[in-house]
Amino acid sequence: MFALSTLESVINQQWANTDWPFREELKNTLYNYLIEKGNSAPHFIRSKYAKLLVIIAKQDWPSQYPNFFINIIELLKSEPNQLIGLILLKTTSEELMGLQASFENGRKDEITRLLHQYIPVVFDSLNTILENLGTKPRHTATATPPPSPTHPTSAPSLPQQLATATFKPDSKALNKEALETVQHLFTWVQINQIPPSIIKAIFHFTNISSYAQDDHDMCVLAMSTINELLYRKCTPPGSQEFFTQLYYYTIELLRDITNSRLDTLDPIFVEKMSELLTLLVEQHLWRLEAEPRFSALDFLSLLYQLTVQLPSMQCYLRCLNVWAAFFKQTKSQKNHKYLEAFLALLTALLQKIQFSTNASQLKEIDNVDTNDDNETDWQIFLKTSIEIVSMVAEYAPLETLNLILMPWKTCYDIYRRIETIVDHQNCSLNCELSESERLSYIITDFSSLTQTLARLSPLFFDQENEEITNVSSPMINNLIEKLLESASLATSVRLYNLKTNNSHLTDCFIDNHSQLLAALKTYLIWITRNDKVAIENLKLIVDITLPVIHTSVPLKISNSSAHLFLALSNLPCSPNLILLPDVSHFINAAPNFKFRDIETNFVTCSAITNLLLKPWPDCSQENANHRSALTGVFFDGLTWPFRDLTLSNDEQRVRQVTEDVLPIVSHIVDFCKDFPIASKRRLFLAIKTTIEQSIVLFPAFAKNSEISNCILVVFLNVLRVLQQQLGVEGTKNAVQVFLEVAVKEQGAGNFLDKLLQIFQLVVEAPGSGYKNFLPGILQLCMDNVYPFILSHGAEKTDAFMSLLTLLHSILLHRWQYFYSSQVRLGYSPVYTETENDAPEPVQLMAVLQVFGQALLQQDINIFKLSLASLEDLNAKWKLYLNVLFRYNGLSKYLSVLLQTLIDKSQSLLSEDIQVAIYNMAAVNFDHFFSTFLPDFIRNIDAITDQQREILLTNFMQNHDKDMPTFVQHLRIFVNDAQHFKLCSLS
Repeated sequence: MFALSTLESVINQQWANTDWPFREELKNTLYNYLIEKGNSAPHFIRSKYAKLLVIIAKQDWPSQYPNFFINIIELLKSEPNQLIGLILLKTTSEELMGLQASFENGRKDEITRLLHQYIPVVFDSLNTILENLGTKPRHTATATPPPSPTHPTSAPSLPQQLATATFKPDSKALNKEALETVQHLFTWVQINQIPPSIIKAIFHFTNISSYAQDDHDMCVLAMSTINELLYRKCTPPGSQEFFTQLYYYTIELLRDITNSRLDTLDPIFVEKMSELLTLLVEQHLWRLEAEPRFSALDFLSLLYQLTVQLPSMQCYLRCLNVWAAFFKQTKSQKNHKYLEAFLALLTALLQKIQFSTNASQLKEIDNVDTNDDNETDWQIFLKTSIEIVSMVAEYAPLETLNLILMPWKTCYDIYRRIETIVDHQNCSLNCELSESERLSYIITDFSSLTQTLARLSPLFFDQENEEITNVSSPMINNLIEKLLESASLATSVRLYNLKTNNSHLTDCFIDNHSQLLAALKTYLIWITRNDKVAIENLKLIVDITLPVIHTSVPLKISNSSAHLFLALSNLPCSPNLILLPDVSHFINAAPNFKFRDIETNFVTCSAITNLLLKPWPDCSQENANHRSALTGVFFDGLTWPFRDLTLSNDEQRVRQVTEDVLPIVSHIVDFCKDFPIASKRRLFLAIKTTIEQSIVLFPAFAKNSEISNCILVVFLNVLRVLQQQLGVEGTKNAVQVFLEVAVKEQGAGNFLDKLLQIFQLVVEAPGSGYKNFLPGILQLCMDNVYPFILSHGAEKTDAFMSLLTLLHSILLHRWQYFYSSQVRLGYSPVYTETENDAPEPVQLMAVLQVFGQALLQQDINIFKLSLASLEDLNAKWKLYLNVLFRYNGLSKYLSVLLQTLIDKSQSLLSEDIQVAIYNMAAVNFDHFFSTFLPDFIRNIDAITDQQREILLTNFMQNHDKDMPTFVQHLRIFVNDAQHFKLCSLS
């Protein structure tokens, strides 16, 4: 293998300089080895030999290797050598249709054209191979005996062929290679070049009902091959019949599968099959519906059977993906011709998600281990099923609501009687183990159906369809009444605290309590429609909600309750809440709560902030005084531990208090960003002393990254939201402190990112206040921050991006600091070539040098941000036309960008770089072509003078100045330069 790899390097790098006799001998040796020993050689050896022949053909075919592809065709037609022919064909497809961008453009076009010429004869040969393989007699591993040789059948239909197709063990390598070859061809061959017969032949290999166990991988490979055709987002005109035929083969496959042993289906096969169905529906359903013979009901009937019969949860979810694709494609039609099928699916789904009807399967679904999204298998199963139910409900909301309410009410009736078996004195549940297990199933069903009803709530608030709203009103009112009663029972009895002989039952109580609260949140608008009823319901919901927003309550319940409280605080009638004694007491006590997670704390504080600071229409003086007093009490209690800190406190205590208090304050400030000015003023007054305290503590504890980060984050949000209330003087004092600390700390590495963001907000603030800060900020950036970032390299990429963002903001918003306008200089508003019209030329070029340095970085995010900033500045301030930039920086930037393209160091940004080069060149095309380009080409390393002349001539003869043409010629120039460098290095 080492010798073959060495030989590959020689062919790639020195083939053009190798003597002709050796080249001929090597080609013959490689080819003869494949013919003589290829079938018995290890797969990786024969693949390597094939690759060597193909990379030779990449350079020599057809002029110096005319029989290369003819040999492949002959091998495909010779049964003993078909395996070698297939390996060579697949390798040719992979290597020659995947040429790198640096490969010469003319040669790439020639190879592509030659390959397309051979496609018809290639598919004829492949079709013959696949048909012969697909109709081989059944091997002994199958359960059914092979057909009698004395009773041959003629021209069987596709289903018959599917039922009899199988693989010989000694032909599996040939099967695999044939399908993999066709699959790769499907990635680039045009649809109109693919004969339908080869699709039929591939479908022979997708049947699983009669294969041996080890044949599943071949079925999966066949499905993958078919799917490759459907990955294309664009199909040519005239392909209607092709995809229609593909659909009918798929339907026959579905029929065969649903009539077979579904419990033997491999999950990977189901994944590929569902992918095929999804792609067909998403991309070609509109074509199929135009076909007279097409019947969507036949398709949905087979899909329904597959969905309800598959035992595996993973396979079931795959089927739901197909249903989701069908719903999305038919949604715009707004017809009900599929309603019967959809309601049948709904019934099946409701049975699928309930323990009362599907306990054997549901018990096997894991509800403990979570994935990267923190979801268990059970949560994924339930969420996906409910989403499909909601899609059905969009077609038939009333029917769906009725079907769900029937089992839900059954569960509700049992749930409301739980209190009768509660031993309040011992805080326990009086039931046997067997009864508790059955009860856990019922509670789980109650929770699942409640979650489903919550998901459907938006359908019944649609103002455009009053009929549905009016008809559903009695049912919704009754549902809400029962939800309130159930949630009240859960809160008052504290079911989550009961001692049971079944820990799973406690988990069910917790989950159900959480879902009841979440469902009430979704129906909150309906609950408060009637003003009189709204007040009564608000009191009831407060009694249900506030007692369980507590540290002693399970997290899932307290989190749901906090979200319900937040939704309550957003209602138009929310001012009434603050007058309730329980709410006032809760607001007073809330600062002392220590929640188990920060999210619940944030949500609770958001709700309280709504009640305290949002505008309150028709507010009496007494109520205003009451709210003002509550505001003071809440924020004093929230921030007191931080305001009580002194410079002499232990650093560990300062850190703990800061991390407890300031993130909540920062969240509240950010939450109020859309509040009116009056509300922001009240907020600022409430936290003013906290802001001042943070500025006092910052210099003393700046070296502690946790403390400094918390202080900077809160001040960052204050500047974003409350800068007007903070005022120029307050901003100036804070920025002065930050600047002094940054200079003292020599780069301030631990908080540099946040500090630069603060400076950006200061610079962007409206008015002339920035003039007080801009010189100091620029000096800090250029004298301290920039050298610090350069010295630390890749360690400070985030800080480098923040510096670029700040400098971009300074140039974008405060350009006049560097560059006086032409009008102010006494000229006309149009561009003139006045020399040195910038009042700060040295500082301007120093700032621009930072962007140039960023273009030399390997980090793609830094490079992208720098390039985008330059383009943005050019769009607004005509940067590239600026005299300073033109004569001191333009050629350097062009050289860096062109070199980046040639080196392929930022390949993902090639298009952006090409546009930037065009915009820079457009400043003066004559100078670009006559002066810059020859100089640049002269300095390209590792190419000959002749190659330099070719590059220059090819680009110079195309002086088109429109962007598309220029960019196209630029790509050719870059590709040729890359190719010449590669050849020279070889």
